[in-house]
Amino acid sequence: MYKNTKNKEESGNFWISYADLMAGLLFVFILLVGAIVIKYVFIQTDLQAIRTDLQKEKEALGLSEDALSEKKKRLELIKSKLQNAQQENLNLAFKLNSAKKQLDSLGKELKNSQLAKEELNSYIATKIEEIALNKEEIQKLKDLLFEYDLREKELTKVNENLAIELDKNTHTLTLKDEELAQLENVLLVKSKEHQALVEELDITKVKIKSLTGIRIKVISKLKEKLGKNIDIDKDSGAIRFSSNILFKQNSFTLKQSAKKELSSVLQKYINTLLLDDEIKQYIDQITIEGYTNSDGTYLYNLQLSQKRALEVMKFLYVKYPKNEHLFRQYVSASGRSYANAILNKDGTENKDASRRIEIKFRIKNEKAIAELEKFLAR
Repeated sequence: MYKNTKNKEESGNFWISYADLMAGLLFVFILLVGAIVIKYVFIQTDLQAIRTDLQKEKEALGLSEDALSEKKKRLELIKSKLQNAQQENLNLAFKLNSAKKQLDSLGKELKNSQLAKEELNSYIATKIEEIALNKEEIQKLKDLLFEYDLREKELTKVNENLAIELDKNTHTLTLKDEELAQLENVLLVKSKEHQALVEELDITKVKIKSLTGIRIKVISKLKEKLGKNIDIDKDSGAIRFSSNILFKQNSFTLKQSAKKELSSVLQKYINTLLLDDEIKQYIDQITIEGYTNSDGTYLYNLQLSQKRALEVMKFLYVKYPKNEHLFRQYVSASGRSYANAILNKDGTENKDASRRIEIKFRIKNEKAIAELEKFLAR
């Protein structure tokens, strides 16, 4: 009985080891599947993640091969136990045969002893039970061996699939690296194109700044020629004469005292704009504009302002007849009535300052625009 209990304990220990082994196999299998899924997801999103996943798969594959080697060792141990059990079964069969021979001998010797016969029968029954248990255990070991063979084939197939998947991912990673290299080349080309555009933009800015500085250049030239005593508008370059100095109230005839001042100022102003080749190329038009205050109707003041502007223009034609061809090409006169009245600080009209003659010039915007378009079209 003690030996039977020992066999049962050994059988129980065996199945516990078997269960641990199966749990380990399942855990390794789950790890392998999880590693494959994670690797697939990271391949789609990031090249760096692909490299990391491939490394993990390699490590997982190494662990799987170690586990398979360990299982093979355990299988060899089970086979050894099976062989020992078979040998033990043969030994028991041999003992049974010996026991039967002894039974025959005892039967002859103890025909009259019933107690000896019962003990002998009990011994024989015990031996038969042991043999039956050993046969059952051998069958279980055979089933277990068959199960391990199937599991080994499955693990081999999984390892083969992992190797194929690893090759595919390695190929995919190589393709991704080539695509990355191509993108880097495209980026380099785009960067050079962008740098060229930036350089052209800088040149354009300098060109535009040069063109927009023409008016400033003309105004600076006028200030240099006319001196500090003549008030020149810093933004438009216009010069202004008060009508109180040039004309009597409601009159458009120039005062004799005003002609001398007009002569000295207008000569320098016109000469600077039309006789200086550096400046003349940018001048489009010179306008003499007459203004009045708001006393009287708009139409009356419009007529008066036009006559005053025309009177100043006539003075130019009479005073400088040699420049008549330039006046016809560049100079014009117009009246503005009391438009653009000059206001005091409190917002009321400054009637004396509003009565005035303004002479202003206009830059050739068409030429500046053409130069810009020509430059930008290159």
